[in-house]
Amino acid sequence: MYDHYVWGDVDRVSPEAPVQVLRWEREAEAPGGAANVALNLASLGCRVRLIGVVGKDAEGNRLVQGLRAKGVDTSGVIAVADRPTIRKMRVIARGQHVLRIDREEALPLGRSDERRLAAAVKRLARSASGIICSDYAKGVVSPAVFTAVLSASAALKKGTKNRSGGGRPRVLVDPKGPDHTKYRGADILTPNEQEVVDATRELGGASNRETDLGRRARWLIRRTGVEAFLVTRGVAGMDLFETNRGKVRKTHIPVAQAHEVYDVTGAGDTVAAVMGMAAFGGAPLAEAARLANAAAGIVVGMVGTAVVEPEALIRAMDVGLSQSGLKILSRTALQDRVAEARARGERVVFTNGCFDLLHTGHLHLLQRARALGDLLVVGLNDDASVRKLKGAGRPLLAQDQRAEILAAMSFVNYVTVFSEPTPLRLIRALRPDVLVKGRDYALHEVVGRDVVEGYGGRVELIPLLPEFSTSRLLKAIRQAKE
Repeated sequence: MYDHYVWGDVDRVSPEAPVQVLRWEREAEAPGGAANVALNLASLGCRVRLIGVVGKDAEGNRLVQGLRAKGVDTSGVIAVADRPTIRKMRVIARGQHVLRIDREEALPLGRSDERRLAAAVKRLARSASGIICSDYAKGVVSPAVFTAVLSASAALKKGTKNRSGGGRPRVLVDPKGPDHTKYRGADILTPNEQEVVDATRELGGASNRETDLGRRARWLIRRTGVEAFLVTRGVAGMDLFETNRGKVRKTHIPVAQAHEVYDVTGAGDTVAAVMGMAAFGGAPLAEAARLANAAAGIVVGMVGTAVVEPEALIRAMDVGLSQSGLKILSRTALQDRVAEARARGERVVFTNGCFDLLHTGHLHLLQRARALGDLLVVGLNDDASVRKLKGAGRPLLAQDQRAEILAAMSFVNYVTVFSEPTPLRLIRALRPDVLVKGRDYALHEVVGRDVVEGYGGRVELIPLLPEFSTSRLLKAIRQAKE
């Protein structure tokens, strides 16, 4: 699927009809559907082979090219002439979806296209850790294609044993539609709560919500023969139902953290990706589900189809992830965000420093820097480089704490930690439009000045507030102690 986003503002009603008028601001595109699952896995460092269908059109070409650029093997993606690439256009005003326009053809694939997909599964799954099957009920996951998936998984399971003596899970399905029995032979299903209800209509209405969900999940496990059901429940978290020696055990996983939810688009894709990655790697299913839950909590905090970064997922599992923590990115992830911003016509501003014991002078510089563009990126020296620059006893605050404080500021868009003595490599990677330093530097002393000015950017020196510096603050603290 090809996700297209149109952002704008709404402040009046059309004189032609009682509808809102969107004042266009910018547009963006992103892989959706199974392509989003693949992109999530690639962002987490997995080698991914994608199998699916696009149309012979411009959207299909851009989708495939974009995935290849992210390291996804698209040799299993076939282009067909009789159906367009599925496109979902979302119109967003003031951070809220106001309209979605779908262009799609959901008819079953032709026999020849089915055979091509089945052959791709057989060819590409030979050395895979597992297969994630994202069914969107668009006619692609046909019985013939799913039979090829099960045949490939049978070969993968040979020689692998989990702790209970059975084969390690190799097929995870994100299901769609009221008939889950068509997925018999899979190991894990990841429906949402409503999909479980829709698949068990014959059981009648609900009595107690919690008890009823368990009853329905157990009924579906008996009907499908799967090893586990991971039911996503939005703000209620997740419920994992897994079989163990004929009995079904339930594990409830609460919401990772009380985030403000901006957009649930693609959250199910992230759950399927991370759950599959962990389960195929041998993690206990409850631990895999907790990891998937943390990942989902990250992506719902971002507008649009989004992927989870490894560093953010590690922080979420270790200490929980605040909203500001979503803004702390690796260099690779930050390059992608900066490229997206630049494609929208936004001006990127960069500054860097140790930011140890943050004070008013720092705030002044950062606010002035943000005013010079649309997006402010702060490069932060890691602990080792601070010690080299400032000496023993520094930094006072560890890099994770300093990054979190910087990211909590509304005028800072992203923070990235670097370990080199200077930010030169980071500047070359990001290519900011504006490079900012304090006026305690002379122009010829600014690291990266020649690089930025070489491609047409500029360097700005911000006047410093008098009497404000970390060194002076530390000196005052020591004198007060004496």
